[in-house]
Formats: sequence, structure tokens, C-alpha cells
Amino acid sequence: MSVNINTVKDALAVAIQKEIDAYKLYMDTAIKVASSGTKKMLEELALQEKGHQKILEKVVLEDSFEGLGANIPQNSLGIAEFLVASEIKANATPQEVLIFAMKEEEKAFNFYTDLKAHFVGTELEGLFDGLAKEEKGHKTKLEQEYEDNVLREN
Repeated sequence: MSVNINTVKDALAVAIQKEIDAYKLYMDTAIKVASSGTKKMLEELALQEKGHQKILEKVVLEDSFEGLGANIPQNSLGIAEFLVASEIKANATPQEVLIFAMKEEEKAFNFYTDLKAHFVGTELEGLFDGLAKEEKGHKTKLEQEYEDNVLREN
């Protein structure tokens, strides 16, 4: 792991930057697509990432991460594990965007899970566990949307 994290402050700085990067990724991708519905979906995902950033900034201000990851659905449908994301192009479909987003959330979940494993027994373990739960919850919501709007239509 190339990330240098020794304190909660370091961890939060990395997490906030990850959320900023995710926001930019979704917004940059929204600019590429032609479909207004797909563009709207990407913009909504970007706003969710901006919300995550604000949650983390609140954690910094309050110096408490209790409740992070609570009340987030964790029972993944496992759909993302069987899909392959492709680069989002101008003619991307909502299905392609959902797959792309699920895979991005899966990467974020794996990132925080790996960090959690490196800090077992420290207060950072709890922080990374909460962040991993947040990301898994977002992936789970996207999988549910995929099931509702893509699988049921096919």
C-alpha cells in the first residue's frame, strides 16, 4: 500500500481526497455522455460523493466518527461481482453507467477494507470499517437500482 497513514487525521485526509476524486470522476464522466438521463444519473452519483465528503469533514470538525456506516444497507446482491465495467463514452447507456458506478464503489470498499486490515486494534480500524460500510452500502443501493431497472426490463 503506497498510502502513508499514521493518524486519524491522515486517514480522514485520504478519505476526503478519495471522495473529492470520486466526485470529479462522476462529473467529468457526466460531461462525456450525450443522454440527459445518463448525465443526470452521473450528476446524482457525484452529489452523493460530495455528501460523503461533507460527512467526513464533519467527522474532522467533531473529532468523532461514531455512527459512520450505521443505517447503511449491507446485504449486497452480489451483482457487481459478475459485471465488467467499461470506459464511459458519449453514447453510454444507464446500464453501463450503473455498472461503472458499482465497480467504483466496489473499489472504494476494497480500499477501505484493506486499510482497516492494516490498522487492526487501533482507532483507525473503526474509522476504516465505517468508511467501508458506507461504500458497501452505496454499492448495494446501485445493485438494487440495477436489478430494478435493468434486470427486470430484460
